[in-house]
Amino acid sequence: MYKAALLLIGVIGIASCGKDNGFSPTPEVEFKSFVNYKDAAGKDTAIDFIFDFKDGDGDIGYKDNELDTNCGADNNNLYIAYEERRGADFYPKKLWLEVTDVDANCDTNVYFDSVQVQFNQRMKYLSPPGNNKSITGTVTYHMDQYSALIVLSASGRFKFYIRDRAGHLSNVVTTPEVYITK
Repeated sequence: MYKAALLLIGVIGIASCGKDNGFSPTPEVEFKSFVNYKDAAGKDTAIDFIFDFKDGDGDIGYKDNELDTNCGADNNNLYIAYEERRGADFYPKKLWLEVTDVDANCDTNVYFDSVQVQFNQRMKYLSPPGNNKSITGTVTYHMDQYSALIVLSASGRFKFYIRDRAGHLSNVVTTPEVYITK
């Protein structure tokens, strides 16, 4: 639906072998910042969404051959949902789209419905070598005017979390408000 570049690798810190740093096997995420890119007219052309993660057992991301081919399988592990500001509150930003549901028998139903704007993705496979699998890093998620900014409102925020290979869900973080000049 929406294609956005996910750049993973900023900083990956791996603790020394055998040293226990006390990280939980359940991943944790922390929002860092937004970086807006503007054209000569002052309009936003892209935004980088930057966050840090840490995981005690280093099982972040999937290899290319780890796709679950079962019908309706969720192969994402980075979940980002957008909420737009309306008045003093935030509400899920929704669009009318063609939706395909897959049931337990792998039958598909196609219909139109309003769905929340989401930018779910697959993070790259990361697993540190050695005995200590603790891992930390920075993720930069790039959204440009052609694949993402076109559907975002002038002001809004994101809610995001990650899932590791063991199925552990991180904390859910709500970002500060981001402003987009169109």
